[in-house]
Amino acid sequence: MRLGPQLIVDILLQDLPLDAPPRPLDELVQDIIREHPEWNLDPTAKAMAWAPSAQKLLRAYWEQTLQQGRQPRFAFNSSSSYMIQGACFIEPRDTAEVQEQKRKRRHWQNHYAVLRELDPRQFEVLCSKVLSLLGVPSPQLTPYQGDEGIDFYGRLSVGDLVGHGAIFPIFETRLVVWLVGQAKHYLHTKIATPDIRELVGAATLGRARAFSKNDAYPDLRIRACDPVIMLFFSTGEISPYGWALCNRAGVVAMDGEMLATFLADKGIALRTNGAGQEFDPDSFAEWLATG
Repeated sequence: MRLGPQLIVDILLQDLPLDAPPRPLDELVQDIIREHPEWNLDPTAKAMAWAPSAQKLLRAYWEQTLQQGRQPRFAFNSSSSYMIQGACFIEPRDTAEVQEQKRKRRHWQNHYAVLRELDPRQFEVLCSKVLSLLGVPSPQLTPYQGDEGIDFYGRLSVGDLVGHGAIFPIFETRLVVWLVGQAKHYLHTKIATPDIRELVGAATLGRARAFSKNDAYPDLRIRACDPVIMLFFSTGEISPYGWALCNRAGVVAMDGEMLATFLADKGIALRTNGAGQEFDPDSFAEWLATG
């Protein structure tokens, strides 16, 4: 890539630790230049020239990332947007709730690494367990072969979220929504629009129970007026056109980084020790194999 502010930003987003303390942007730019003597550049002079453009690029990345619901790799310090810090750096003014979430999110890259090591069937199992974390009481996993385009699904009522009441639950139980999803275990291929269309088509056929097999999805009984939320989960990346189609069609998508952040937020496989919390791969494998 051509030398310039964009390359500096790319390196910064890749290498900045999630808990890095705040530092002036020009110092970070100088450090990156010093780490690449083959560029034969004056760190101080180039930092002064590139830092303003790098700040604009970081702002654009920040806004786009938040709009997509993804985890940023960095954060602007609350005292100054020229001070750059790790996304999970705990500031003194952070509330106890924010501090706890940042402590959990520090580990999302560990979750991401494990996600990418799963085989395709294990990833489908994980996606069905995500439904459990969302409150679905009995998520269903479809057969690995001949799944008719749907990998997992579940039925969620408002009562499952707010409680059914002590006796004779009626209204909350009748307010239901179906979550129907597809899991794509891609490591190097970006999700494109045909993958999204496949899910939408399968879910639409599922509502009409128009399957090639008469006994497909025996528990998937979507009524004419039941709302359906379509979920698309991937270990890899989603292309810009894929994101655009998801947003316009109402498909709720999570790429590998978003899934990893979600699992970290839920505290999956995080164990407390004397130094704080740490990610435990064995606990993750146990969680995946349970239930």
